[in-house]
Amino acid sequence: WRDDLDFHKPKMDKIVLTLVVDPQTAVMALEKGEVDYICRYWNVPLDSLPALEKNPTISIKTNPETRMYYLFTAYWKEPFNGTDGILLRKAICYALNRTEIVEGAFNGYAKPATDSMVLSPLRSDVPECCHKGYDYELEKAKQLLSEAGWNDTDGDGILDKNGKALKDLDFVIDSSSSLIWQKDLAVMVQSQLKKIGIDVSIRSLETAAFTETFKTGDYDLKMSYNMGRDNPLTQEIRGFNLNEVYGIYLNHYGNQNETLETAVTKAQKTTSKDERSRYFCQVCNILYEEAGIIPLVYEIQYAVMNNKVKGFQFGPSKMCYYLDHVEECRIED
Repeated sequence: WRDDLDFHKPKMDKIVLTLVVDPQTAVMALEKGEVDYICRYWNVPLDSLPALEKNPTISIKTNPETRMYYLFTAYWKEPFNGTDGILLRKAICYALNRTEIVEGAFNGYAKPATDSMVLSPLRSDVPECCHKGYDYELEKAKQLLSEAGWNDTDGDGILDKNGKALKDLDFVIDSSSSLIWQKDLAVMVQSQLKKIGIDVSIRSLETAAFTETFKTGDYDLKMSYNMGRDNPLTQEIRGFNLNEVYGIYLNHYGNQNETLETAVTKAQKTTSKDERSRYFCQVCNILYEEAGIIPLVYEIQYAVMNNKVKGFQFGPSKMCYYLDHVEECRIED
């Protein structure tokens, strides 16, 4: 029965659960030795990690994750619609220094998403055709903007065309305390885009209002992310046929002839592995060729514990924190 599982006696006699609501209070308890491990559901805030890295009594375990953070745009309206909109999105893809974002917004606990448009190559079920993305090429970004007709005609540092400037683009983020990284990331994106003449205004919304914008389209740029390896691939691309499935939500991207939405739906419905791979390739190619979304980074899982804790093993993803193998741990003084 279940020969794939290694049933054995745990190395600890008991696990004591202590509820600490405030994350910073939990960090202080860990530093004082009052707790040995902080459950990843209430994980240590990113901005606390640099100090903990210097603490010789604390250990920070890491594990690559396939969840991608990305931006999507109001592709149906100016300035992101049409052929020039594609050039604008490509320019933004090239203009973002994701390595700088990793260090500045995530304290190193992320990885630049330059090798894919939505599906991480770390997943063995992602076809190789999806392994392409955008590197940091600032001059290429400027060239594409020029091709699209955007120039700084009045010398104010902001690009304009036909009397309209790339100014005050509405960049919407979620203000939830569990998504505090969005603010730091948004500020870095804002700063980097200013270097190529794009002015962005950050608008932080409560979660309910943020969710409502999926219906209203009240934004120019919007922060989002997929769920990572605990989701099947067909779920990871559902953002591109939301409207077909639910009828009330806007797709994260939709091209003019709707071939993207069609390919996504076919990938979700087919029972043939070969057909599914072919449709995934269509999805990835469209997203790459039209810069349908703007990839940012992949997150890195981390777990913080006392150095005395040995044997910790990560579960399959951040979303499956409850499958972390705490029962395999032991305490070694």
